[in-house]
Amino acid sequence: MISNYYTFRHIVSTLGSTLPGMRIREVYTQNPDELVIAFEEQDPRLVILCRADLSVLYLSDRASRARRNSVDLLNACPGRCVKTVAIDPGDRIVRIGLDGAGTIAAALYGPRSNVLLLDEAGVVQDAFKRPRALAGSPFGEPAPEQPLDFSRFRRECALAGTKTLSSVLRRSFPVLGGTLCAEVIARAGCDAGRPAPETDARSHAAIEEIIGALIAEIRTPAPRLYLADDGRPEYLSLVDLRIARTLKEELIPDIHAAVRRYLAAAGAGDRHEHDTATILTPLRAQIEKSRRALRATEADAADADRALEYEKFGNALLGALPALRKGERTFETAIAGEPVSIPLEPSLSPLQNAQKYFARAKRARAAGEESSRRRDELRSRIARAERLLEEAERELDSGGAEQFRKAHAEDLKEFGLGLRQRDGDAPPFRVFTVDGGFEVWAGKNGSNNDLLTLRYAKPDDLWFHARGGSGSHVVLRTRSGKGEPGKHACEQAAAIAAYYSKMKTAGTVAVAMTEKRFVRKPRGAPAGTVVIEREKVLFVTPALPRGAAQQIR
Repeated sequence: MISNYYTFRHIVSTLGSTLPGMRIREVYTQNPDELVIAFEEQDPRLVILCRADLSVLYLSDRASRARRNSVDLLNACPGRCVKTVAIDPGDRIVRIGLDGAGTIAAALYGPRSNVLLLDEAGVVQDAFKRPRALAGSPFGEPAPEQPLDFSRFRRECALAGTKTLSSVLRRSFPVLGGTLCAEVIARAGCDAGRPAPETDARSHAAIEEIIGALIAEIRTPAPRLYLADDGRPEYLSLVDLRIARTLKEELIPDIHAAVRRYLAAAGAGDRHEHDTATILTPLRAQIEKSRRALRATEADAADADRALEYEKFGNALLGALPALRKGERTFETAIAGEPVSIPLEPSLSPLQNAQKYFARAKRARAAGEESSRRRDELRSRIARAERLLEEAERELDSGGAEQFRKAHAEDLKEFGLGLRQRDGDAPPFRVFTVDGGFEVWAGKNGSNNDLLTLRYAKPDDLWFHARGGSGSHVVLRTRSGKGEPGKHACEQAAAIAAYYSKMKTAGTVAVAMTEKRFVRKPRGAPAGTVVIEREKVLFVTPALPRGAAQQIR
């Protein structure tokens, strides 16, 4: 819901009380798909993300400009004051009115997201992306708000054929977005995967009532994040989500702080927040972890010092063997003129008790040697991490995070902080294309399945797994094609899941399908083990899409 219209509307309402009267100092970009507007008042800065998979705008007081690799844009804006901030009715277009006429228009709708500079007639003068192609073209005035048409929704349901209730709801009320549509269906107690024509008038009435109640809740927003067990954000929402009850909830009253927190946890967006979350915080955690281990080895060293004592106990027992009997619990003697009480194991013979002490002395001596080696390693590791942290803090403050990552790639790798996969890089899964141009990703093993399901899959992606046996997690990425995946695309994805399962050689395989938001991993469960809800079962023949041999990565 981070890129939802209602989220933008709430963000704009806060910008409307913050930005008017502020004078623009510079407009620049230093990260892919990210535009920053800085003001003469220094802070805050307005950050606008125009990514295909995530578009949003928010205020940040930490988006300092890098010394290198940043470019000035929209050069007619610096020196001009903000007059107004508004959002188009029902559309994700934010308009920032400037003095002297003209408007900055942030069109935040997926792959076509862009930031445009318009003249007083609404003609594009400059643009963040494709400025030459767009210059001189009309952008248009805000369209009037369209009321929610419930009669259209009922008609669409009746004529939907095999289309699901979820797809019809999203088509009828695009302003709600996928997350709120899923919440509506959950609150209404309906089956999202059920064919829309099978829903009755009572369900329609319940859905209409719940939509009205949700919109009323949104008027008094309470921003919050819903996080998976690994800390990855699943949702940013303005209202309580029933579909997210199994996730950790984190209330963040300030919507801009909530967006920054979401992006930092997702590894995107605000550069300083992101760099802190991916470099500084993990490095500090590694240092503290190594210090705890060092303290533990120092405790082991104290035990190792008893090796000589154990050896003396063993020698004393050997020297007194004729006088000892099995079954005794202690042996009173003197060592170096000092009285000593040596504990004995009654079930062992005197010789076995002596041998036990020699064995303990040997283990203690070996532990001492290992502890000494381990202490040296840990001290060296802590020193390297502290030097790396000091340099990281210095470089990140001056905007040189990318250069730091490249220059210290091997050092970061040592501490488990290697360069993360970039957008556009091949994902570490088997990749296929199915009907409609949608991408399907299939896991390769248990840990790879967890990575796919828990880190890469989006809440509204479709998730597949062969029932009754082990196999790959398979995800159909619903935003990778045009429109919504059709029946054939879902069957192809299910066939892939059947193919990469133990039932590969069966004629027909039952495959469970659900939205990823209904898949969770129980705490402590083995790799690849998950629990799913609201599944629909497809019966398919195991197969890969035609031409799949060239698609597997």
